Amino acid sequence: MKKQRIAVGLSGGVDSSLTSKLLMDSGYEVVAVTLLVHPELNAPAGENQAVSRAREVAAQFGIEHHVVPCAEAFSKEVLFRCYRDFVNARTPNPCVYCNRHVKFGWLMDFAERELNAPLVATGHYVQMKEREGITRLFRGADASKDQSYFLFALTDAQRARIKTPLGSYLKSDVRKLAAEYGIASAKDKDSQDICFDIYGEPYTNYLGTRFGFSEQPGFFIDESGKKIAPHTGLHRYTIGQRKGLGVALGKPAFVKEIQAGGNIILTTEHDHLKCEQMKIQNLIWHGGGAPEKIHCTVSTRYRQHPVACTLIPEENGNALVKFDTPLAAVTPGQCAVFYQDDLVLSGGWII
Repeated sequence: MKKQRIAVGLSGGVDSSLTSKLLMDSGYEVVAVTLLVHPELNAPAGENQAVSRAREVAAQFGIEHHVVPCAEAFSKEVLFRCYRDFVNARTPNPCVYCNRHVKFGWLMDFAERELNAPLVATGHYVQMKEREGITRLFRGADASKDQSYFLFALTDAQRARIKTPLGSYLKSDVRKLAAEYGIASAKDKDSQDICFDIYGEPYTNYLGTRFGFSEQPGFFIDESGKKIAPHTGLHRYTIGQRKGLGVALGKPAFVKEIQAGGNIILTTEHDHLKCEQMKIQNLIWHGGGAPEKIHCTVSTRYRQHPVACTLIPEENGNALVKFDTPLAAVTPGQCAVFYQDDLVLSGGWII
């Protein structure tokens, strides 16, 4: 019987490497794909290392390996979206954009078209389970590593073609298994934001150089409207931020609101950051149409403990969310992901 081909996004790290091995052991014909998203940076050392490690893993397991440039897609679907958010005084979530449009968009299309691989797998710590004929997204078994927040924007059709074998494992078990298989990265530290660390500078600076927005000076103000200090650019700040403001209100100052129109950053004390409700746009509902309203939990930031709320869908993909208990630092541009226990119900972007 011919094995089913599956494309694994392989970085050479412990998670993607073990994912490849587990799928091989499960009977799949694994083909590895390493994406090059930054060729314009003249292949810096971090990127070379990733390709080299991925090649070593592919050779170790005897699997087909492709190194594929996708800088154009990454620029359009991730970098430009982040740029657009910053210039509109929003705080972007690049990982959500990348998962939806690159890792499970561009890569999925490439794998099916060029590699005859209808399925795609990654080392994400989430679980995909079928419910009533639809592949649904659940939290990973390791609560400290769960990445369901970043994958909420995947469509039902995308999830049906995805395998995430690490979703049922603890990270400690992953490292133990990887060591048993002789995977070189078994003890390596986890990488975070490697797509942006590669620039060697705050990626907002790179976005400004690439797409043309410049630092626009403005002022911090207090809640009475009084100017209290200058700033050098809205893109340097986010809602709820305390460190690095260089302002004082007699108490610790926090960013409450970013106003693009006048390059104004409104500051306040911590207790005034809380809000009772928020608005969501581009709501993505999993498994069918949205109900009139539902009581559930929501996370408005990665690894934030979910809080109880009522989600009330509106027209045109918008929604009103009412918190059971006021929530601090709700940030436009960030994502809100709604859960029922460990099941992801829906998600959207905070406005």
